[in-house]
Amino acid sequence: MEANDIGAALARQEEQIKGLARRMDNLEKLTESVNSLALSVERLTNQQATTETQITTLTGDVNELKEKPGKRWDLVVTALITAIISAGITLLIKG
Repeated sequence: MEANDIGAALARQEEQIKGLARRMDNLEKLTESVNSLALSVERLTNQQATTETQITTLTGDVNELKEKPGKRWDLVVTALITAIISAGITLLIKG
């Protein structure tokens, strides 16, 4: 092999090494981006779980509030029926 051939081969190898170094830098940037994305997805998942828990709690509270008027009405009806029956029994006893 001649000196020129060796020099040309060395120059090609140096270019290949530079190209590989650029590709490696790009891969490092890509890896950092993927890692950042994974952390963001993890945070979003945790936030979604918290939101779902809060929604479940709020749903239970809303259902409880919706049932309160019905329960009150039931108590009023029960009190009226009791009063009417008591009045009827009182009339029968006095009559």
